[in-house]
Amino acid sequence: MSALGIVGIVLCLVGGFLIFSYFKQKKKMEAISGIETTTAAALTEIWKGVSSEIGTGSFGEPAEVKGMLECEQPIESEIEKQPCVYYSMRVQRKWEEEYYETDDDGNRERKTRQGSDTVSSNSRSVPFLVRDDTGTVKVNPNDADIGGECIVDRFEPESAVSGGAISFGNFSFSLGSSSRSGKRRTLGYQFTETILPLNRRVYVLGTASDSSGELMIQKPREKGQFIISLKSEEELLKSSKSGMTWSLVGAAACFVIGIGCIVADVLNLVQ
Repeated sequence: MSALGIVGIVLCLVGGFLIFSYFKQKKKMEAISGIETTTAAALTEIWKGVSSEIGTGSFGEPAEVKGMLECEQPIESEIEKQPCVYYSMRVQRKWEEEYYETDDDGNRERKTRQGSDTVSSNSRSVPFLVRDDTGTVKVNPNDADIGGECIVDRFEPESAVSGGAISFGNFSFSLGSSSRSGKRRTLGYQFTETILPLNRRVYVLGTASDSSGELMIQKPREKGQFIISLKSEEELLKSSKSGMTWSLVGAAACFVIGIGCIVADVLNLVQ
């Protein structure tokens, strides 16, 4: 099989991934649009009614709430040291290296490629409250699909490394031997950090349950959506619909071009 056939196979695999992405976005959109928003007071009243009849620990139903994010004991993000209820940070080493590529005629050509390695990553979260006009409801963000705010997205060149450590603001990371890896030359380090900050409107879709002894929105026990986002419900639906459209368009293009490449490669082999 020639390079043309390999390209065709790769494009078909990409098309398959885009089809998977389409159905993932579709399931997300159906979950968001299929559940009505409830208030903290209404959810608490339903829970109390169920608990009084069958006892605590048996309540569980899909729930969607909107309101202000509050927390009495927030955590601090690792890089920017911002108060929040969730953060995810990552430091990537950007590198480049030279390599040789041999064509069908046996000629070797020296080329350069770039890539990256993750040298540090971490995430952390704590339960928080969502407050609306009727009261509050607790949320446990563990294992949620979180759409937070990116507060750090910065590249620091290799020249910023001093004494085997890279620093950014109040954050410092010891590199050890990670800055040297074979023939790869380090270009620099990419810092990213995303948080769920306090006192912002938040959208939450999950399962309201009292399995922990108190009413809390959390990850469904079985398959289901658990979404926490700073975007509104309308923005999330628009984003999912757009993602579905582009996934279908991309998949169709990949399959058409990919199959065309494979057919052309087979015909070349036959001739």
